[in-house]
Amino acid sequence: MNDSRKNMLERVKAILAKTMDNGCTESEAMAALAKARELMATYEIDEKELNQFEQEKASLHKTGFSDPYEIKRNLCTPVGNFTRTAGFNGVKFQWGISFCGLESDVIFATWLLDTLQRFVMRALREFQKDRTLKGFSNSNHTSASFVIGCVARIAEKLKELTPIQEAKNKEIIVAELARHGVVLYKGRRSNKEVDQHSAMAGHKAGRNARFDRPINQGGMKRLS
Repeated sequence: MNDSRKNMLERVKAILAKTMDNGCTESEAMAALAKARELMATYEIDEKELNQFEQEKASLHKTGFSDPYEIKRNLCTPVGNFTRTAGFNGVKFQWGISFCGLESDVIFATWLLDTLQRFVMRALREFQKDRTLKGFSNSNHTSASFVIGCVARIAEKLKELTPIQEAKNKEIIVAELARHGVVLYKGRRSNKEVDQHSAMAGHKAGRNARFDRPINQGGMKRLS
């Protein structure tokens, strides 16, 4: 199956997930169903192909260790929840930040986490530049505080937008993690002292983060 076909199946599946059980109104659910049926007819997608796609096996993808200000570490869990994957810090297994889930979801999660890290670093550079123009110095403390505030707002937005996880999908992920000997635990909250002004500036900047899939799927490559 080529990537464009997988992307279309993923789109149809996402539209079909817009049901009343998942928080949609009756009119929204009916409109979503009509749109899904229209796409299925246009691209000759039948129920059998959709079911086979939903039975896709889970994959586990390990990223690199480069993580300035621990941006990826602090966003991997909310990104995982948002993309219907399990995101975790695999340093115990010498992996780096990792995602487990259906391959199409893992590809999205990996892309989104990289994109959000770049967003935070761009926002930080703008914040530092503004401080310099105003005659203020940029210490590690103010920079780290800005990042903490920015990441916190992004995590809040991701939580607000996270869809209800399907039980079947959870079972597939848990089974794949168990196959690799991974058991996930809730992380502890950080008690780091922050510069409140810098953290508030970061929180404000985090409002501009986006979480939609790229329209041009050229950047969404298969996992190696």
